[in-house]
Amino acid sequence: MHHFKVILFCLPFLLFIHCKIDNSKAADIAGAGSLDPHSYSRPEEAVTRHLDLILKVDFHTKILTGKARWKIDHKNASRIIFDTKDLNIQKTSITDHNGGEKETKFSLSKPDELLGQALTVNIEPTTEYVTIEYTTSPASGALLWLSKDQTSGKQLPFLFTQGQAIYTRSWIPCQDSPGIRFTYKATVSVPPGHLALMSAKNPQEKTVDGVYEFDMELPIPPYLMALAVGDLVYEPISKRCGV
Repeated sequence: MHHFKVILFCLPFLLFIHCKIDNSKAADIAGAGSLDPHSYSRPEEAVTRHLDLILKVDFHTKILTGKARWKIDHKNASRIIFDTKDLNIQKTSITDHNGGEKETKFSLSKPDELLGQALTVNIEPTTEYVTIEYTTSPASGALLWLSKDQTSGKQLPFLFTQGQAIYTRSWIPCQDSPGIRFTYKATVSVPPGHLALMSAKNPQEKTVDGVYEFDMELPIPPYLMALAVGDLVYEPISKRCGV
């Protein structure tokens, strides 16, 4: 169990390093995303800027049920392309500047062993948000599930993610290129008794209902999206920080 403590302890340090990049420069870098050989995304057509994520964690099926609502920038584009891998895409919808939401068509490319599948979603000139409803699969490369017997406490199972380098697409449909950076908010539902943590502002105590809220105000690349769920306890080091 000691490895997981090290991983979680390192997350704030990694975020500090990567989030210090000037936001205007990050936006310029995003324009070169189509040259990334490990991403299907084409940010010069349409690019993601903010994510509102809803997730439900199921330890029995080893599946996440998700709803990813992306705020996007584009100039009259007719499509936006996301990276996915081992995801079951159930529905896509678009929302315009006035808040009008409607279902839209999507398509998936032929699967590639390394890159997964390109998810192409139809958008309109007035589209401001794209919402993707989906589930992961037990084959997801980013989701690492441990049984309770594999933990030191042996009371509850444990889940943690590993998004680097291009595995985030296997638990969130995203433009999985390091030059594309976004802020995010998330609501994560887990079985009662578990604590959920993300690469964002984190809770310090378990909730009764197993629902946790997260907020990352600094733009991060997709590979820094992180989630851990288990029998975790917060311990303060000082008045300003803890593990």
